[in-house]
Amino acid sequence: MALKKGLFKTSVARKNMMAITGLFIIFFLVIHLAGNLILVLPDSFFPIEFWGNVANQHDMYNAYSHFLVHFWLITLVAWVLYIAIILHVIDAILITLNNRKAKGDSYAVTDNSTSTWYSRNMGILGTVIGVFLVIHMAQFWLQYKVLKIEHDLYNLVLATMKQWWFVVIYELGIIALGFHIVHGIESAHRSLGIYPKKVMRVIKYIALIFGLVMAVLYAIIPIILYFK
Repeated sequence: MALKKGLFKTSVARKNMMAITGLFIIFFLVIHLAGNLILVLPDSFFPIEFWGNVANQHDMYNAYSHFLVHFWLITLVAWVLYIAIILHVIDAILITLNNRKAKGDSYAVTDNSTSTWYSRNMGILGTVIGVFLVIHMAQFWLQYKVLKIEHDLYNLVLATMKQWWFVVIYELGIIALGFHIVHGIESAHRSLGIYPKKVMRVIKYIALIFGLVMAVLYAIIPIILYFK
């Protein structure tokens, strides 16, 4: 009840919060992808004279990971990200419950003729992403950053990606994430008041291309590492 009286008081506030947190998470995903691509770049991409003491893929990725953990500004951004994810999930649950309540109204009319299947199943996609996120963070974030069990993140990632079941879970999570991003970008602009017909047509195509590129780039990393 407290949540509904605060940040999530109205449907407009909930949708705006969903849009803002979603766009911030997408921004993080772009940065995270840039770091993960180090895993599949050839060692020749990391010459000593440019990267200082870093001479190969292994050292570069570990140096990148160490920087993320020990730089205070990155730590601050990480906490903002955690809060954004929590708010995004709570917001999604409230919106889903509100939509179900609206569908129970005999006067409510639902038109699915112009909607996509993934926009009608964001709850399912979100659940798949949530399960994937828990497994993903337990495997890497928890061991490396919290418990500090593993100090060589590069070797941990490579060892994990050699397990076929994890690669399958990763791919399913990324597929769900791709569809989630496509719908999320489009709906976020509507929620923030940017929805003229011509503009939304452009945003729709941008969202589709962006979601596809993100999904493909994320998806190829575990496949390359599995067969490496």
